Amino acid sequence: MIFHEIWEADMTSNGVLPLIKGVSEDPKKTDTGYVIVDMNPMPEPDSSANASEHNKISVFKEVVIPAGKQRSYDLFMKLHDKTTSTGAAEINEFLGFAANTPPMRLARKYAEDNHQLKAGCSMEEWIQFLKAIWFEPFKGSNTCYFEQVFLGGQGGKRHKLGGQLFWYHYYVNDGPYEALKKADSIVFIKHVEVTRTEESKLAEVISIKYTLEEQENGGQSQISIKDAGGFFVGTSAEGLMAMGTVASLDGREHIPVELNGESFDLTVVHMKENGKDLARTFYPVIKEAVPV
Repeated sequence: MIFHEIWEADMTSNGVLPLIKGVSEDPKKTDTGYVIVDMNPMPEPDSSANASEHNKISVFKEVVIPAGKQRSYDLFMKLHDKTTSTGAAEINEFLGFAANTPPMRLARKYAEDNHQLKAGCSMEEWIQFLKAIWFEPFKGSNTCYFEQVFLGGQGGKRHKLGGQLFWYHYYVNDGPYEALKKADSIVFIKHVEVTRTEESKLAEVISIKYTLEEQENGGQSQISIKDAGGFFVGTSAEGLMAMGTVASLDGREHIPVELNGESFDLTVVHMKENGKDLARTFYPVIKEAVPV
């Protein structure tokens, strides 16, 4: 139940409701915010005849974040182009804000109840605890848990497909596009499959899969499938961090999760370091999905 509690706490604080185009988009409440997920994001056939690097494929058709929730997203954007070695001030500012938000208070209680954090510790000790989980670089690597989960392991740079675990990062990075240019070829996105849960009228978790056709300069072409995986939609940065903190402390590779009556598996990728199992990334897996 902890993940459902975190979700509910986040929706009443800085998360925005994930609606589905044509299913649950009305009434849209601008005072609490929302994001509309398009289950059929490819352009119409007549507009996609000339695939272009300028033709955007928009899974998130409309995003409204009210002024009262904007600070959470602004602080994430300050971290967006930083690394663990250059963003110390931004990390401190973000954690100083996030650590005492409703979803993170639930994560803290979980850590205390499971004797992984000293009960009654100071806010500074809690922030240092979070820094150790999220921002310490992995051994032999210049990346960390935060970068893997929030930035797809590629820093703040814009990337086209995959590695999307924080929906807002996907949204602000503006893409992907129908035609993706490479050094010696061009990749055309021929189809996008977006799936969601079966019963819920919300898009709390979605999965995206791309069918690609890569055409080399010599004229040869090859079809491939790119599975971008599943991710939560509508969570604030601190909401997702609260879930990832609990997932890391839980220790299991597959955690059963129930959210709004739907069942998911939370997959947690671990790595061993100094005799400890550390979470490297995590993502939800839909059990019963509705395809487009």
